[in-house]
Order: sequence, then structure tokens, then C-alpha cells
Amino acid sequence: MEVFLTMLNIKRFACTGLAAILVVSLPACGKDKSSGYTPLPEEDDTVYNISLCQDEDSDYYNNISQGFNDALTDLFGSAHVNVTTMVANDTIGTDSICADYVTGGTDLIFANGKKSLSSAATATEDIPIVGAAVMDYQSVLHLATASDSSWNKKTGTNVTGISSKPNLEEQLSLLIEATPDLQSVGLLYNPEDTDGIYQNVLLEKYLDQAGIPWKEYALPSDDIDSSISDELTDATAIAPTKQIASSVTEGSNNDVVSFAGNDLLSGIFSPSSAHVASTSATWTPDLSIANAEPLAADASLEDIVQYACNECSVLFLPAESQLTSEVQTIVDIATASGTRTVGGDASLGQETLVSMYKDPYAMGYAAGKMVYRILVDGADPGDIKITNSPAENVKLYNASRAESLGMTFPKSFHEINDYFANYEIGSTTTRISSDDTAE
Repeated sequence: MEVFLTMLNIKRFACTGLAAILVVSLPACGKDKSSGYTPLPEEDDTVYNISLCQDEDSDYYNNISQGFNDALTDLFGSAHVNVTTMVANDTIGTDSICADYVTGGTDLIFANGKKSLSSAATATEDIPIVGAAVMDYQSVLHLATASDSSWNKKTGTNVTGISSKPNLEEQLSLLIEATPDLQSVGLLYNPEDTDGIYQNVLLEKYLDQAGIPWKEYALPSDDIDSSISDELTDATAIAPTKQIASSVTEGSNNDVVSFAGNDLLSGIFSPSSAHVASTSATWTPDLSIANAEPLAADASLEDIVQYACNECSVLFLPAESQLTSEVQTIVDIATASGTRTVGGDASLGQETLVSMYKDPYAMGYAAGKMVYRILVDGADPGDIKITNSPAENVKLYNASRAESLGMTFPKSFHEINDYFANYEIGSTTTRISSDDTAE
């Protein structure tokens, strides 16, 4: 997608090897006439200095930044915001970027990505931070709670933001729709992929409620890390690059933040915990392969996937997954075995039978609204709940995989290649008009 310079008043910083100012020019979307946002009057000469730190140069993150900048223009007016944008690369990292922002006395930091949020939170405990493109804020910020469900979504710190966590209820519905003869679900993951494990654990709760047996299959890290496909693992307009467990090492604060009187990290949120593949209580012996030898400790990715296909009706690959680099191999094996595949995001959906898509632009626009609440309304970031992206979930199917499996899909699904050939990023986000809010 073609990239243009932002229309806002942006200070330009040169980041060697990558453009520092990256915002995609998009047509205006719908207008929101029912908002409670009041634009700053013309006689108000306030100019807010807002600093944007972005994990990398890619369409996915750039589209989030575009939504963010559009929200600032719509809410503040371009005369009232001065946005500095810097993108991390091999020469300058998120640590350095955020430290410079703090030294410069910025009014607010927008952290676009997991590494950016970790670095920003480490750099300052006082300057407001709004994050996006982060799936698990508890893990990145080391917020300790008994469980994800018991958290009130407020950090109690200087941080708030928009989560990229997919809707697991809708993922379950997608999984059921894609598997007419659903008997069991295989949950694939890489042991180093905390975001992938996090999603699987949450999905398992819904599967248990539905009485659907499931089993986890850990795929070897060496296979995944040694065969990265540039086409699929580079962040695109539909999904970010694969995130490794150490991706937030730079800028991470290893001190545990006490939250609601609990100063212990739990389960997969603990840096010292090791997730062990598990099986649901509803798994029955007849689902396992009869008289099969257990998988060897050094079994290959192909062997594990084939084993999973022999036991399961459908395989689930979590969003923003390290499995992206091996998705074609995984799906090829599954399709040949007659096993359905569900991808947590549309990047995986380039190969899986079905997948779910959420426009990243909406995430950035929602983050921009949070900035207004903090800088204009005086809201405390720690009191603003982390919310999920407001973008609608679009169900996609892969026509080639569907044909191989002899499947057809209803009109509620879109063929993935046709959908992205015609879809305009940001076109489904309702924007706020200053003319409307002035009424």
C-alpha cells in the first residue's frame, strides 16, 4: 500500500533505513454525529505535543497510526496537535525513542506495538501513555491478577490503550461453522509464543462450556524459527509480524507491579512459568489414535501436525502467531487429511480454511479518542479501561482450501482474496466530524 507523509504538523526525525513519518492516506469514512467530544475553539491556542513510537515500518502498524492521526485531526483540529512520529529499526530501538520523548517533555506517548508499550512504560511513570497493537497488557506491563477474567481492565498506572486481542467467542463460532462434523479441536502453539498460549487458554474455557473436547500440540521452536517466509511473516495491512516471547526484552521492566493487593504473577503471565501441553477433561480414549506410539520428544513439526490431524476434526492457529512462518506446511498436511483449519487472523487466513479479520485502522482511531479524554477532559489513564478494538469481525474463507475440502460457505463469509482486493482500510470506521460536534 502506498505510503504518504502525514497531514498533521509533525516534527521529522530521520531513522536510518526506514521512513520516520509513516501514515497512509485514506479517504474519509463515515461521520459520527452522536459523540460527546467538543472541539477546541479557534481562540484556544493550546498545542498538545504528542509522541508516537511505532514497533516497525509495515502496513499493519502504519494503518493503526493513520487511524490515530485521523482521530487527532477530527477531535483536536490540526492546529492544536503537534505529532512527532518515530519508527524503530535496526539503528534506533523503542528504548531510545521513548527515552528521548520523555527527556523532551512530551505531553503524551502513543505506543504502537508491544515493544513500544514496554519501552514507554519503562521510560516514564508520569507521562500518559496510550497503547495499541498489544494483545495482553497484563503480560507486557507485568500487572499481576489472579486471572484475566478477574481484572477490571484498568492498569492503575499512567497507561491505558486498545487491545488487539481477538474475540474468542466469535472464534469459537467460526470454528464450529467451519467443521460440520466437529468432534474434537487441536490447539497448536509454539512454546515461546506467550500471546498464542494466552489465546488458546482463553478459547479452552469456551470449548469447555460448549462441551467440545480439545487437546494442545506444541510445535518445535527450531522448525518455526529456521524457516521464516518473508511473504507471510512480514507485518502486513492485516496482521503484524510474529512476536517472540523475548520481543519485549528491550525496555521491559521485570519488577512485578502490585495490583489489587496481589503481587504474584500467575499462570502464563509469570516469566518463570513453562506452559505444558494439556488435554481437556472431556477428551475420551476413542478420540486418540488406536495403538499409536507416543510422539517422540524430538518429533518434527510435520509429524506432530499429522498426529494432531489424526486425532482432531479441526486445528486452531492463534492470531499474531509464531506459527505464521509454517502455516502453509501445517494447512497442507491438514487439508490432505481432511482436517479443517482456523486462523486467528487474516495473515494466517491466506492459507487456513477460514479466518477472522479486524481493520487495524479502527484500533488507532479508538486510541486517538482516549488521547482526547486524557489531555482535554483530564481523565486519568489508570482509570480508563483497556478496551478491545471496535472494528467489526469479518469472517473469511479461502476458496482454494474450501474447494479441496468440498466445502461451500454462506454469504456471511467473504472469500479472502476477493475481500482484500476491494476493501479500503478504514472505510468501516465511523469518524467524528468537528462540524457535527459543534452543534
